[in-house]
Amino acid sequence: MSALIVSDGSKIRRRSSHRAIRMELFQLRYFAAAARRESFSRAADECCVSQPSLSLQIANLEKEVGTQLFNRQGRSVRLTDAGRTLAEYAERILREEEEARRAVRAVVGLERGRLSIWTLPTPGQNLLPPYLATFRQAHPRIEITVHESVPARSIGEAVATGIADLGFVHLPMNVPDLAVQNLFTEELALVVPQIHALAAPHAKAPRLADLAAEYFVWVPEGTTPEHPIYAACIAAGFTPRIACVSGSATGMQKMVAAGLGIAILPRLALHPPEGVKVVELALPRPTRTVAAVWRERDGLTHAAQSFLKRVTDGIG
Repeated sequence: MSALIVSDGSKIRRRSSHRAIRMELFQLRYFAAAARRESFSRAADECCVSQPSLSLQIANLEKEVGTQLFNRQGRSVRLTDAGRTLAEYAERILREEEEARRAVRAVVGLERGRLSIWTLPTPGQNLLPPYLATFRQAHPRIEITVHESVPARSIGEAVATGIADLGFVHLPMNVPDLAVQNLFTEELALVVPQIHALAAPHAKAPRLADLAAEYFVWVPEGTTPEHPIYAACIAAGFTPRIACVSGSATGMQKMVAAGLGIAILPRLALHPPEGVKVVELALPRPTRTVAAVWRERDGLTHAAQSFLKRVTDGIG
């Protein structure tokens, strides 16, 4: 019993206790064309090769399988019983090869595929939606899923393990084996109740260190050195006193309006409700950097690459 190996020009080796039959796809194309046309010359025309080349490759194929595949009758040829058996497999292999080519072209051309995005809530709600909408309009057959998560490390881990194709995080985000592309750096601003002393018309812009005695509305999972706002407070010489926590920037600002504390937020997240004032911090203001991450080893999928380009072009 022999093992059947089909290749497309590259060398393939397989250890086996039986002799391996090695076939090239182009040989199967020539063979299938000759089987359909019952003529080497007409098959050569169909395959755009010379008849001697086609005849030589079919002879090589017969030598490889160890038996005659055609009965030659003048200018016409007819399949032997072995040839008829191989013809069934050859047509199936060639159909599957063409289907594979079409499937790959569809993925490359963004006619099909998937795009899984994990993101922090702020970019997920305030940056990505218009780009997701235009991407879907341009590529309606790409299946898109968006998952919001905190902290940034959870997003990096989802990307690193293949759950997500693309992640949007703030830095630092110390997950190994990820490629990182910085998107933008933004200043942080202070959000206070309208009745707070810092909201007065002529109040002096506070330094971050001046807020050490304040109570803060904070974010979940935001009390590690990897969180840029927490890290900025630590660098300013104090650990923030957290009065309450909200899972969204909108919720945080509503809590500030209710007088539960003050908050430090990125500008991307600022949508102050009634009863809240945005206060500029004194220079130098703390910042955070938003970045896209993906698996460095695998690179970006075609869908992820196209979507990220749409985002970066829009940010300018």
